[in-house]
Amino acid sequence: MITVIEASENSAIINIPFDELEKSGIEIGDEIEITAADNALILRPVEDAERKRKIVEATEKVFSRWNNVFVELAKGTDEK
Repeated sequence: MITVIEASENSAIINIPFDELEKSGIEIGDEIEITAADNALILRPVEDAERKRKIVEATEKVFSRWNNVFVELAKGTDEK
């Protein structure tokens, strides 16, 4: 789908066809998180964004807690 970004005072408007919106699981009135990454805009329902944030937070917690063990495992052994 190709569309044009339009201006509205200090914001931008992107017209999204209803069928594309329906495929995304996002509905009119939903709160969304907008993220810019690799020359793209990612629109994600807030509950998905919150779930992602919690997963990232938990992953970081595990890695920080076990970092020394992971470093030692990554070194491997010199035994052959």
